[in-house]
Amino acid sequence: MPRIGYRAHDFGKFDSAEALGERIESIRPSFIQLALGKVIPSSLPWKEWDEEYISSVTSVLRKHGVEVAMIGCYINPVHPDDDRRKSEIERFEKSLSLASAFGCPYVGTETGTRNPEGGYSIETSSEKTFSVFLDSLSRMLDAAERHNAFVAMEAVAHTHTISSPERVRKVLETFPTSRLKLILDPVNLIPYTGIPEADGVPLSIPTEEAESRFISDILDLYGSRLVAVHAKDYILDSSTGFKIGNLPALTGCFRWKNFARELRRRNIDVPWLLENHNPLTVKETAETMEKF
Repeated sequence: MPRIGYRAHDFGKFDSAEALGERIESIRPSFIQLALGKVIPSSLPWKEWDEEYISSVTSVLRKHGVEVAMIGCYINPVHPDDDRRKSEIERFEKSLSLASAFGCPYVGTETGTRNPEGGYSIETSSEKTFSVFLDSLSRMLDAAERHNAFVAMEAVAHTHTISSPERVRKVLETFPTSRLKLILDPVNLIPYTGIPEADGVPLSIPTEEAESRFISDILDLYGSRLVAVHAKDYILDSSTGFKIGNLPALTGCFRWKNFARELRRRNIDVPWLLENHNPLTVKETAETMEKF
């Protein structure tokens, strides 16, 4: 049975950890992905964080039955401005250094884009950008080793440096260290034009066979490095054929029940964090998915 939690900032912004904890508890006590500055804008700037401050936040959350399952620190590790890239890495290292205070050893990030605004850039897929990413990741992994924490990497198709299972494999081969973990958002990894069938052509809704093959290949690769699942949904736009991948889970065409069955078959038990959920229906969504 999946263990369902939430990405905290999908509930909006809060004035305090107390208000956030009360909101999560009002649905049901659970765990969250916490990007502190994003969900509590009035929190101290990251450079001022220390163990006492972060512990004060997490102790309030625990009072409401809320645990941190993933520290969200989604930086751009290939930012085209070198000074900005250095600052982004330093911010990530700060979260790693405070993992024990957060009560969670995993700090999660996507893999960035050469577009300084965060959108698509054709340069992101270049070998030069890949090399820049490897350099950034090397620094982050060194910090993870120092602080007894883990870098949790999330791949995203089309727009980000690590945009396919093949590129994930290259990263894992480059860094075989156990300090590198993986977050799986299956919708993020679905190609921009959908899951291809056996003949290479995607359908508006993939067959169960095609989807199962796609997921199985990813899980073969991710294996024991998988530490969290992000759960949302998608459809293919009827006019362009391109993926619309920011829908609440259970409102698109991804077969989450089949996905849960495959994880269970492989004895993979990791937290599921709902993304882009509808706050009005999130309790129902979580309770439905927990039965899968």
